[in-house]
Amino acid sequence: MRNGGKWWMAAVLAAAVAFAGAARAEGLKVAVIDVNKILNESEAGKAAKKRMEDRYEELKKKIDAKQDEARKVKEEIDKQKILLGKEKLKEKEDALNGKVAELRQLTQDAEKEMQTRQGEQTREVLKVVEVQLEKVVAEEKLDLVLDRTQGAVVHFNPALDITAKVQGMVDKDNKEKSGGK
Repeated sequence: MRNGGKWWMAAVLAAAVAFAGAARAEGLKVAVIDVNKILNESEAGKAAKKRMEDRYEELKKKIDAKQDEARKVKEEIDKQKILLGKEKLKEKEDALNGKVAELRQLTQDAEKEMQTRQGEQTREVLKVVEVQLEKVVAEEKLDLVLDRTQGAVVHFNPALDITAKVQGMVDKDNKEKSGGK
């Protein structure tokens, strides 16, 4: 009887907690946001993407120039292979290997830089999104905001979606910071 009493008490306690949670949930104000959409479609997000693309093009030009240098040395070796002595051929091949190593290092450095910059750019935009989201949460007295991009939201009423509102505030903030352009 003693163990049965514990189970019964646990069941009553669980029911009370569930009932209290359901009663509280009735007054819960919930909203949904799509942060990825804001990152991709807001002016701040587009500006960050443009900066990334511009830097990528700069790095790509450097890499292409190094590739051209290496290709020219290779072509020179191929054309003069028969005419060059063993020492000169080894010298040219060492120069080619040096160019290839430089190219490999430059490519690795560029990849690391782009990854770092992408993280920095994303964090920069997310800070603005967070500030504007906090304003919407305070203004609308929201208790819970779910991010669609996290995969936890399977279905929601579109009236709960605050993405456009936050994106508009992010865009407005971006215009103010860039001097109204």
